[in-house]
Amino acid sequence: MDCERILQQIGLKGGEIKVYIALLKSGPASVHEIKKVTQMHRTTIYDFLDSLLNKGLVSSVKENNVTLYHAKRPEKLLNFLKEKERNLRKILPELANIEQTKKEKVQVCVYKGFEGFKYLLTDIINEGKELISFGVDESIFEENFPDAMQWFFQQERAQKMRERILVSEKAKFCYSYKHIHYKFIPKDYFVSVPTLVYGNKVANVIWGEPITIIIVESTALAKSHKKHFELLWKIAKEKI
Repeated sequence: MDCERILQQIGLKGGEIKVYIALLKSGPASVHEIKKVTQMHRTTIYDFLDSLLNKGLVSSVKENNVTLYHAKRPEKLLNFLKEKERNLRKILPELANIEQTKKEKVQVCVYKGFEGFKYLLTDIINEGKELISFGVDESIFEENFPDAMQWFFQQERAQKMRERILVSEKAKFCYSYKHIHYKFIPKDYFVSVPTLVYGNKVANVIWGEPITIIIVESTALAKSHKKHFELLWKIAKEKI
């Protein structure tokens, strides 16, 4: 087995390896003796010895005013690795935090017509998480897409999903399903463009000919809308 290559892989430098192996072969030795074996410059040898001493792989002792260096048993290398692992584990949370705060790639998709609306419903079901929405007039959904809405509700119930919806206090129609929880807000807080938030996506439904669906995939945007929704949810009424 290529010892030098393996020792490099665990973090030792080439000069450290030469000095360490030389001491393993010779036993306790002075810098002068190490220089003879390794053919390295005296100053460089001192640098590598200091590094090996700090790593706990070499020890030193003085005999007759001469400093002798001794390589620790090879098993000490395992302790060296364990120490590196302990240090790495200490910074893992910080590294994970750096990864989470990296710039997010925002994706925007636009869909039109009935097929676009069906895609939105299917995407919500595939996400499988709670759907929150505001600016919703359920009567318009029921009027334009009754069959698609019934299919959607069946899928939600099958996956035990739930909805929370903010509607206007003047709302004339709401679906009566147990998995849907409505709250009512004053008309002044109500906007006519439905906003649906699910997972890390925000969808806007723009009524027109044809209907236009804009889906933005962004964790930051979804979090912002969820915070806004929760603030309104606290002040909204359970019943009119």
